Amino acid sequence: MSSTVPPAHVTAVAGLVAFSCTVASIRHAKDAGKAPRMAERAELLSMSAERVSAFADVDALLRSLGTDAPTAAQPYQGCLGELDERLRPADWAERLLKSHLYLGMLRDFCRALVAALPDGTREPLERALAEDAFEDFAAAQLLPGVTADAQLAGRMGLWGRRVIGDEIGSLLRVLAGFPDLLGGPVTQAALHEALSDGALRRVQGLGLNA
Repeated sequence: MSSTVPPAHVTAVAGLVAFSCTVASIRHAKDAGKAPRMAERAELLSMSAERVSAFADVDALLRSLGTDAPTAAQPYQGCLGELDERLRPADWAERLLKSHLYLGMLRDFCRALVAALPDGTREPLERALAEDAFEDFAAAQLLPGVTADAQLAGRMGLWGRRVIGDEIGSLLRVLAGFPDLLGGPVTQAALHEALSDGALRRVQGLGLNA
């Protein structure tokens, strides 16, 4: 392990990655319960299970470092607040866009932190953060309606901006609450840029106004 990266920083980042796996698994399962058809429900439940598998992979890494994923992830439980209480989607389209942006930005945040970790630790965490099938799933579900209905596109653009603002604020508060996350060379400004760039890419990919 590089002497320039404190062990506490490595554990903090890996713990956040593990936590993000649980967040995504729960999010996919909740969305599955609201899916309009069984096909979408089955796809989302499969994605939820894949995130459980990714959590197990992070756990194996953390055990090699002398701890485990539940212990390293525990401090983050509740740190993002209850998203459903703050932003209640009105329909399936709003729910999908919320999850698309929320999970994507959380992944971007973790990736930016992981990118500066030492070799041997970075690679397994990058694999755990690889794109799952949800981004393509959400786009396939949303694009036809957004393309065909200007009113829906306008409403979704406004909703997307609300989600992005909420998520950036939440993740920056995580940084303030867990200073070990910035124990490496990544700065808060770089993380903010990664979040903004990822959010812009996702909304523009759906043809929405950022």
